[in-house]
Amino acid sequence: MRYLPTTVVAIIVGLVVYLLQESRLKSLQGELARADTSTKDEPEKSRRLSLSAPVADSNSVISGRREVTERPGKENDEKGDKPLRSMSEVLQTDAGRAMIKQGIEAGLPMIYGDFINSLGLNDEESKYFQKLLTKRILDQQQLGMKWVQADEEGRTSLAIEMEKLAEESSVKIDEFLQNEEDAVSFKRYEQQLPERRQMRGVRNTLSDEPLTPEVEERLVDTLYQARLNSGEGNGSDEENWEKLAETGDFRVIEERWRATDVEIAKNIPGVLTPTQSEAFLDYWKTARTMQAAEYKMGMQMMGIDK
Repeated sequence: MRYLPTTVVAIIVGLVVYLLQESRLKSLQGELARADTSTKDEPEKSRRLSLSAPVADSNSVISGRREVTERPGKENDEKGDKPLRSMSEVLQTDAGRAMIKQGIEAGLPMIYGDFINSLGLNDEESKYFQKLLTKRILDQQQLGMKWVQADEEGRTSLAIEMEKLAEESSVKIDEFLQNEEDAVSFKRYEQQLPERRQMRGVRNTLSDEPLTPEVEERLVDTLYQARLNSGEGNGSDEENWEKLAETGDFRVIEERWRATDVEIAKNIPGVLTPTQSEAFLDYWKTARTMQAAEYKMGMQMMGIDK
């Protein structure tokens, strides 16, 4: 069964955070307007309210969502006013699909940029290939959001449809590449996406002592092999989501990550210089924290947090 890759979840999470912040802002503006109407003789109080308004971070957004989800009341039930349902409905409208498509297009350089650049395409070829990749991710997102609201039978049917669309996408990409070596490289690239999506951050972190292309490839492979060799299965995003759907327990993922990170810390000195190794490991800790936030928000969006 296919689940939303974490890269797609991150795009959706970003939109969720944005829309929740917009909702909170409108609510706050309403409160300020009411306060201004009822306390026109207390302007200082209104200014203090505005200046002390909370800034939404990932924890406050998550806790805010939990408060809305858990808030009792017949009115909410009748309206179906729960972020999971309302967000899924919003993202499946024409406007929502357009937002997601724009987000995917903006995120393509982070996801596939290195592979696209390696092909030496002209502008027309590059735009067409990016169109294929955007549709590949957009199909996963749209069916994934339907999967969120479906029952068990519906999810099975949607999983089959996701597999079918993924296969159709792969055929079109292979036809475009017209080269078995490039097709194999693309499949390998997708297998290593969790590692490759970190490379931009790694490059920025190691800008004082940049990696050569050869060393960067060795680093990607080292991270990939550490993930493969740190437990059962391959530790991919899809596998992680399957485990989370079964258990609802994020600690299962954290345990795998700890084992992976032990392997990484053991092997990195053979790839990077001491200075690079220290900077990379500091970066990796921060990256894990961000990954955990993406997963946890995704779990709440999909209703699989227990």
